[in-house]
Amino acid sequence: MFRDVVLQDTRPEEWSAVRERIYARVMASMGTPLDVEVEPHYEVVEEYEKYGLRHRKIRYRVMPDEYGIAVIVLPEGVEEGEPAPAVVIAHGTDAVNGKYNNLSPDERPNRAYAIELAQRGFVTITPDCYEFGELLTQGEDLTHEEIHKRYAESRARFAEQHPDWSLDGRRMWDHQLLLDVLDTMDFVRPGGYGIIGNSLGGRTAIFLTALDERIAAGVPSCGISPNLTNMYRSASAPKERKGRTGGQMVYDYQDMIALCAPRPLLVLEPYNDAYNPYIQANFQCYVRGQCAYQLLDKPECFCTLTHGDGHDTTEHVRDYAYRWFERWLKA
Repeated sequence: MFRDVVLQDTRPEEWSAVRERIYARVMASMGTPLDVEVEPHYEVVEEYEKYGLRHRKIRYRVMPDEYGIAVIVLPEGVEEGEPAPAVVIAHGTDAVNGKYNNLSPDERPNRAYAIELAQRGFVTITPDCYEFGELLTQGEDLTHEEIHKRYAESRARFAEQHPDWSLDGRRMWDHQLLLDVLDTMDFVRPGGYGIIGNSLGGRTAIFLTALDERIAAGVPSCGISPNLTNMYRSASAPKERKGRTGGQMVYDYQDMIALCAPRPLLVLEPYNDAYNPYIQANFQCYVRGQCAYQLLDKPECFCTLTHGDGHDTTEHVRDYAYRWFERWLKA
């Protein structure tokens, strides 16, 4: 069902060319972005302390006339000139709260990655995904009906304004510009970032790890839903991704895993996720994708944790994920 990314006779020196072909197929599914250059720029719009940690809310440029919004959480002892490793936190599908899903241990204890990782010594930065959170509500107190209406209008407007682009492509654009901003911060250790997210955030995490080599360690949770078996995701996929070659999808998640190699990747998935009911397909993707790690002699850099706690990350799962970052980003 799932094609191989590494053949029996593939040699390590051939991997670069194989990877380029996989990358081209995945990028084709993203559509064509606007032909503009955006210089990294951000401004601090608010500073406050919460949970014993310093928070900085920033606006950063994503288009010549558009800004993203993110919250940076600084661990104790980190200052300009005394950097710490940084982890990007990608939120799930919550049009109202967006980034605050991962900044509120009192309200969402199983998703408070930004706070818990900062308590372990990491700089964390949590953006609103494109057209989520404040980017959608503009800080207004809206009813659920108004929020759903605005969200639907936003998607329709994007499709009309950018017929050759995709939402996946636009979301990656914004997150990569966030990495550009991180590159300019002297309280962030250069040389590679982490990323973690659940659900939509897990999808963001696997995509960004696969497509931007500045991500040195990725932890997608509930984010790998194979296109061939997860029909409701395939139905909403961009036209390019739904195209088929030789009876196969243009890409599937074994390709995304292989694009991450040899950088450390920890995949968290439940076997009882209503949004991804065919866990057997996940394991087929794992086996084929990890062959790239084997080929590059880095089998220790690919890991999976399959649990029975549903579409979430309970304490023991989060602890495993945080130790993954400590292993690979603090070395």
